[in-house]
Amino acid sequence: SDGECQEGQTWEALMFASSKKLTNLTVIIDRNRIQIDGSTDEIAPGLEPLAQKLQAFGWETLSIDGNDVSDIIEALGQSKKKHNKPLAIIANTTPGKGVSFMEDDYLWHGKAPTKAEGQQAKQELTTALASL
Repeated sequence: SDGECQEGQTWEALMFASSKKLTNLTVIIDRNRIQIDGSTDEIAPGLEPLAQKLQAFGWETLSIDGNDVSDIIEALGQSKKKHNKPLAIIANTTPGKGVSFMEDDYLWHGKAPTKAEGQQAKQELTTALASL
């Protein structure tokens, strides 16, 4: 996730994969812009421009809407094609997408809903899916 991209060992692994020419490697980065304590921009700004940083580390990049299943499937199809570099798929997501009281709220990052909240979330998601 983007929170882990604030850690040195993540960038060391990215450099290692590129230097070893691991062209059959694909990673998906959940770019949800939150972590347990708040937004990634507030806690440790400087992650952007993420795609360009990954490219500088020797990766091909692809940015998608990570809340759109068809975008994910298409990106994974792209990952099966021959690449000259490892591929990083940046999945831009909205945490809690579709659940009114959870959506884009970092406080839900490490907290389970109560039974009633879980039922409400299920109902909201079921209603949203039915309208598609």
